[in-house]
Amino acid sequence: MVKNNTNTWHRLASDIEVTVNEACQRLRSLSNEIIVARPNPGDWSVKEIIGHLVDSASNNHQRFVRLQVADGLILPDYSQDNDTWVLIQGYQAASWDDLLDLWRYFNLHLSHVIRTVNNECIDHIWVVDEDTSITLGELMIDYLRHLNDHLQQIKKNIDGMTIGGTDGL
Repeated sequence: MVKNNTNTWHRLASDIEVTVNEACQRLRSLSNEIIVARPNPGDWSVKEIIGHLVDSASNNHQRFVRLQVADGLILPDYSQDNDTWVLIQGYQAASWDDLLDLWRYFNLHLSHVIRTVNNECIDHIWVVDEDTSITLGELMIDYLRHLNDHLQQIKKNIDGMTIGGTDGL
């Protein structure tokens, strides 16, 4: 059970803002050579990871808002289609500055949604499938974990490259 109080959500919102703003500053200076490189065939590039994080923000925005409207919400889980979402949207060919701005501003808005969450809805449940459900509070907390996991993936991608002379994340 998630500790439900306003301070929890304000702290989470602030943590997301700090994480995204700091990462965005570091990422913006990367060379095109670094951001489009795939460490291995089938792996995502830095651009594609950020694109995936845009998808994550978009899907979680729906969840965070809709779970404050209704409990027992049934929404599709796109996680089995992540590669397809990234491919369809052509993140590899997207403008880097535009992609970073979209990711940053979407996360700043999500932080606002989290900061102003209705505490009476924190235990509302998203029914993922017949075996899995998650509360709004758990989902919001997991969002930051997911974000940090992918930022670590980006750091490993960059640290594993010997091209471009970057300092990494």
